[in-house]
Amino acid sequence: MEGKARVFWSYAQHGERLDLHHGKQGTDGKRESRTFPSAEAAAAFARKQVWVRVDKGAWSSDLAFESTTWEQVKDSVQVPGNSEQDDDRVLVLTGDVVVPHDLWLDFHRGIFAQDDPDAEPFTGLLVRGNLTVEGCVFNGENDFGPFLQVDGNLVATSIAIGGSRLRVTGDVTTGDFVAVYNHGSVSIGGGLVARTIASDYTLKVEGPVDAYRYQGQGSKVFAVTDGVEDTQDPYEVKGVFLPAAVSGERVLLDKARKLLAVGKPISRPGFTSIRAAFRQLVSKKMAEPDKVKSLSLNSKSLKSLPDELFLFRRLEKLSLQSNELRTLPETLGLLTELRELDLRSNGLLALPESMGALKKLRVLNLETNCLWRLPDSLAECVELRAVYLVNNPYAYVRRAFGAWSKVQLMWELPEVLTRLPKLEVLKFEGTPLRTLPKRRFDSAALTNATVCRSLITQVDPDLHSQLDVVDVASSPGNAAAYIGYWFKRENVRLEHIHDVKSGRYDFTEVIALLGLLLRLNIPTAAPYDEALKKFREQSEDIARSMDWEGAYAHHVRALFLALGDALGPLGEPHPGNALIAGLRDIFSVHARRGL
Repeated sequence: MEGKARVFWSYAQHGERLDLHHGKQGTDGKRESRTFPSAEAAAAFARKQVWVRVDKGAWSSDLAFESTTWEQVKDSVQVPGNSEQDDDRVLVLTGDVVVPHDLWLDFHRGIFAQDDPDAEPFTGLLVRGNLTVEGCVFNGENDFGPFLQVDGNLVATSIAIGGSRLRVTGDVTTGDFVAVYNHGSVSIGGGLVARTIASDYTLKVEGPVDAYRYQGQGSKVFAVTDGVEDTQDPYEVKGVFLPAAVSGERVLLDKARKLLAVGKPISRPGFTSIRAAFRQLVSKKMAEPDKVKSLSLNSKSLKSLPDELFLFRRLEKLSLQSNELRTLPETLGLLTELRELDLRSNGLLALPESMGALKKLRVLNLETNCLWRLPDSLAECVELRAVYLVNNPYAYVRRAFGAWSKVQLMWELPEVLTRLPKLEVLKFEGTPLRTLPKRRFDSAALTNATVCRSLITQVDPDLHSQLDVVDVASSPGNAAAYIGYWFKRENVRLEHIHDVKSGRYDFTEVIALLGLLLRLNIPTAAPYDEALKKFREQSEDIARSMDWEGAYAHHVRALFLALGDALGPLGEPHPGNALIAGLRDIFSVHARRGL
């Protein structure tokens, strides 16, 4: 449509010559010929002209559309509803269809354009067969757009959508696939093969996925082969996507979508993983490895350390913060020249015994991990001056251990720290310590030793005079706070306790969580008023979120019946305990929900 008139444009290529034909529909139009320096130049001009016209709303005249109503097709459409009315119009293509250009999924645009711009828009496109799009399947709106359902396979040069709802019964094969957070959805009945996938929400794919996948929120990119994600060899976004589509550690999804819409690439010709990038860095420095004194591998999503790291035997400073290192190899002890080791924000569970070989180590930062003990060999780090253990365990404790039933906490301040002869600074904050060491610190230089936000209720002023144990009176509140941190809807969801296929419940993990919280609170949180208040609030929120549609009260009842029953064995070591008694009342309220 141009204004109120329908127009047409076509070309035929004869080597270096293009024969063009264009005008208003219903007229003979105008014919002209243009000659170019080469056949390639003629083809490039034709492709550009097609893109320009499709961008303005044109589409191939070979597409034999039918128009029907929602009422006639709604029983066969499998996309989520969008408040369609029975008399809404739906476009239908039958058979194996080829769209020789971009396919726009926006109301009043391209195939969805209408003679009357004020008329109700077509609500979607149903393809009864396979669909090939020789361009981009594009939707520019985040909140809405016509649906596309393909009752077969979909092949496209690229896909870049927002609020549209895409359903493909068979397989999808494409280049780059961008899906911006929206009110739409992507559902694929078969497999998905793409060069890259960039989205901040999960695409529903019933078959295997093969792609390099970025899942938003600054995450890393992982290679997925036959549905299996290779988490051991991650990619930074800048190692997969071009600078135009990247900002810092994030893919700019909306920008990437717009680039695909105009036919520009968003991914690199070849991808470089973090390990490969490190090897490239190593190759440059290996000529003189002994000259490398400082190295940073921060925010690389590392789950293990590259072997090449241990070739740098003269390293004095190593930073590994903000990775996913749960353990460290014993080969860490080869880096005997280390003075500073930064292990913040990894979810570390343990340190290797070879730590004792780092006899020149002066600063050890263990902040924001899940350490529950320190190796005895640490006493051999005779030059150690500063140790930081803050926010231990960190927020993702269950993910770090793999299950609530496997979580272990640091209940005692490790005695090995008292044996460090030159210790000057010691910081414990947000660690559930119950007890302090039974011996004094050997270091006469210890002038800054702080313990705060712990569960400690008693301090021996003579034995622990070197320690500043901050606000012991707040320990009951610190214990109760863990209920708010962990006993919440994100950690107690229906899919965590109920298997839809078998119809069976499994309360193992939520009972393990309850046991852990009881251990944190008994007896520290006595007289338990604050702890019971937290349990009451969180229980109500969990019940409400699990039954938000009003049809799942039976799941809520099953959950809280199981928790109430679990208080029997969990409460045996604490006869007559007020917290156990109060929890029975709280859980029984929800166990009767909906009755």
